[in-house]
Amino acid sequence: MMGKKKGANTTSGEQMALIDVTPENLKQIEPIARRYRAAMKTRVAALKDEVEAKQKILALVKDAHLTRLEDGTIRFKCEGKLIIITPRDEKITIKDEKKGDEDEA
Repeated sequence: MMGKKKGANTTSGEQMALIDVTPENLKQIEPIARRYRAAMKTRVAALKDEVEAKQKILALVKDAHLTRLEDGTIRFKCEGKLIIITPRDEKITIKDEKKGDEDEA
């Protein structure tokens, strides 16, 4: 028969109290934790900007009524960049023709 452990003061759905333990290397952890938190906030903000830009590109391309190629993609050039829209996945690829690099969203 399973029962409550002695000293457990929780009921169903209630969170147990956190154990108050301070690591010996806290002074090493704190600056890295702050750096991690700042990087995470930057990444989340960048992702929000990326999603908004992607949606605007897709809307503008849709409004342009461009013809799809045989493979279903839409391709066009813009200021030295090749832009490829893969509609099924709503994937956008932008290739810099001079540098040969590629970005996907």
